[in-house]
Amino acid sequence: MTKTISHLFAVLLLIGISVSSQAQTLIDYGVPAKLFQVGVRAGFNTSNLTTNYDDAFQDIKWNHNQWKGGFSAGMVVDINLRNFFTIQPGIFLDTRKSTYHYLVNSDNVLKAIDGQLTGNYIRIPILASLRLGVAELAQVQIDFGPYFAWGFGGANKYTVYGTSDTEPTAPQVIGRDFKSDCFGDKGMVQTYDWGLKMGLGVLVMQHYYIGAHYHFSCRNVLRELPQTEKHPDGHNKAWTFTLGYNF
Repeated sequence: MTKTISHLFAVLLLIGISVSSQAQTLIDYGVPAKLFQVGVRAGFNTSNLTTNYDDAFQDIKWNHNQWKGGFSAGMVVDINLRNFFTIQPGIFLDTRKSTYHYLVNSDNVLKAIDGQLTGNYIRIPILASLRLGVAELAQVQIDFGPYFAWGFGGANKYTVYGTSDTEPTAPQVIGRDFKSDCFGDKGMVQTYDWGLKMGLGVLVMQHYYIGAHYHFSCRNVLRELPQTEKHPDGHNKAWTFTLGYNF
């Protein structure tokens, strides 16, 4: 998955460099014809929630988290201060998924836990965007700024695997399914999150857009649990790949 994301990001960068090199001016210092421009965005994401549960819980001996796919959709508003520089607030609805795998040794009883965390986020990024090229032809957009997110809905579903003691000569692996909230007082993750968003976009003929961005949570989003030796630490990570249209 990491290699695929790297390849997609490299392809997007090459496309941007190629089309911007054909533009008449790399940096256009002129005053924009429109101060405000609205755009819509839709695409997919791949996200993960890294945790230190193997350090926070004495019984957890192994901890592994994996990326899973979801969807992103929303709108942005370009506040064009100059043709080469824009402030871009936006609002997005994201579905986020990630899986986790734990190996637990409690009282010399070995168990495995496999789970999937699913949640929805309202995400508001506020980006500073450097624009290279001419929007009427082709323009590369280099974006960086904070985002603020609020989680809702979703679920934490997991299965605990252990060995049956009813057949000591031929033990069988059995699993029990559980479900809990993703957010809130009874959930695994805190509702509020904030972090940094960065990435690249390409705008062609002033309307058609393709972009790739990375999000990293600057806040520890895991809830504090009384049975841990130290506070669990976890951060959301995500890649988003979107297509769009500017009006």
